[in-house]
Amino acid sequence: MKVNMKKVPVYIVLGFFSAIQIFPLLWLVNYSFKNNTEIFTKSPLAFAEHFNAGNYITAWVKGSVGKYFMNSLFVSFFSVLITLLLGCMIGYGITRMFWKMKNAVLAFIMLGMMIPIHATLIPLFILMQNMGMLNSRWAIIIPYIAAGMPLAVFTISNFMRSIPRELEEAAFIDGCGVFRSFAQIIMPSLKPIMATVSIFCFMNNWNEFIMASTYLQSSELYTLPIGLRAFKGQYTAELGPMAACIVIASIPLLIFYCFFSEQVEKSFAAGSGLK
Repeated sequence: MKVNMKKVPVYIVLGFFSAIQIFPLLWLVNYSFKNNTEIFTKSPLAFAEHFNAGNYITAWVKGSVGKYFMNSLFVSFFSVLITLLLGCMIGYGITRMFWKMKNAVLAFIMLGMMIPIHATLIPLFILMQNMGMLNSRWAIIIPYIAAGMPLAVFTISNFMRSIPRELEEAAFIDGCGVFRSFAQIIMPSLKPIMATVSIFCFMNNWNEFIMASTYLQSSELYTLPIGLRAFKGQYTAELGPMAACIVIASIPLLIFYCFFSEQVEKSFAAGSGLK
């Protein structure tokens, strides 16, 4: 294989920064297999002498991390799914249909980017309490959807403008309706940008703490960030299981990005053509 010597310094720099980025994760995984004796008596950079897989069992079973994990997965999955569906529908209505005030509606939705989600904490708490939705999964799913809509509508509508209208016109000539055209032509073309929006929304929802800890009062509904706080209070002296708990919390984000990374790269490559 021929190596372009001009790119070698670039590869070295990129490799150096990649090592810096991945080192904390590798260190945390190694830390999660240690017991307290190794943690307090050995160097923090030393490898685990005895890989104690029991830390993960303690975190998953005794620390109820499994229950919190499934709650976070449920909330994040459905909030991202609904955000994508609504974002695609709104983006289609704004970019493909002709109606008055559509630019004003888009501008109104974009105002949501200027409002931090936690600025609505108290008003939403009162609203959820009056509606009887407090201490339920929908109490955080609905705010998560609202928080992700501005980003979803903005990016999806811009990406949708790059899709040729001739594709839909040809489908209409063949007798395809609006809904079928949206489902079979537009939606498949939006896969790259949908993957990008999914990753950002999933990460925000998965790691969100303040709103979940305010609206969820039952331990049966706790998401993983709240469960980590409770786990820390229960197992303060056991640092190995705590590290295992953090590793478990990081796994879905890594898997999610690995599955959608190719689509994200395609959306960034197509970004140069956005109007």
